[in-house]
Amino acid sequence: MNFESNQLSLEQEFKHEVFAAKIQELSYEETKELLVKFHKQMLFKDNFYKRLFRKQRNKLSQN
Repeated sequence: MNFESNQLSLEQEFKHEVFAAKIQELSYEETKELLVKFHKQMLFKDNFYKRLFRKQRNKLSQN
C-alpha cells in the first residue's frame, strides 16, 4: 500500500488531534455509540462514492 497518497493535510492532522482529545473525555458507552454512528456514516459515504462512480462509468460508456 502506498502510504504517501494517504497522508493527512496539516489542517486534517489538527482536527484529528482535537477529536482525539475530545473522545478521551467520553464514557465507554458514549464511545460505543459514537463508533456505531461513525460506522453508519462510513457506509453512507461508501454508497455515495459507489453511486458517483457508477454515474461516471455510465456517462463514459455512453460516449
